[in-house]
Amino acid sequence: METIRILIADDHELVREGLKSILTAGHPDWEIVAEASNGSDALELGLQLRPTVAILDLSMPGLNGMQVTEQLTGKLPGIRVLVLTMHAGEPVMRQLKRAGAAAYLLKSEAPSKLLRSVERMLAGESFFASDDAYRPANAVESPEFIPVQYLLTPRELEVMKSLASGRSNKELAGDLNVSVRTAESHRASIMEKLGVESLGEMVRVAVRDGIV
Repeated sequence: METIRILIADDHELVREGLKSILTAGHPDWEIVAEASNGSDALELGLQLRPTVAILDLSMPGLNGMQVTEQLTGKLPGIRVLVLTMHAGEPVMRQLKRAGAAAYLLKSEAPSKLLRSVERMLAGESFFASDDAYRPANAVESPEFIPVQYLLTPRELEVMKSLASGRSNKELAGDLNVSVRTAESHRASIMEKLGVESLGEMVRVAVRDGIV
């Protein structure tokens, strides 16, 4: 029988340790092949090691869990991805399904449902969600927007709030104690992640999602 190989990605070491403990206690034969504290490392390790299962935090520095999921499932068709999050939300769940995730689980439920969720993924079950709202893939409607809180890092949210409040790149650079070029880089990264092409569009997104 093929060994189940697992990648765990979360920016909190204690969370990673807790997840490992749950998994190895339930299945000593499963192997934790790698850990990552940010999305970029998770993607690199996933592509390099080709694990059977990836357990990803939705909100991570660098690439978020949504972006890592999309790239891993696109390049490793056999991988099963479970995404953990602090907050439930129908739009997020819909986007995760489209990105290729097999399951979506609240972190608060991980102690009681993580092991069973991984077993269900390995059994080939369709997309299912957390909080006893398990549902087949065809019950998840077309995706809606994802709140920016799930897409951006804490620093990027801070930058977005400043820009949406009318701060210039120069003023932002002073606020953050960085160079103007770095401030411009933050702005460009935010616009790319949000898929917007102007400051005005960014402001509308910030207002929509309660950033300002």
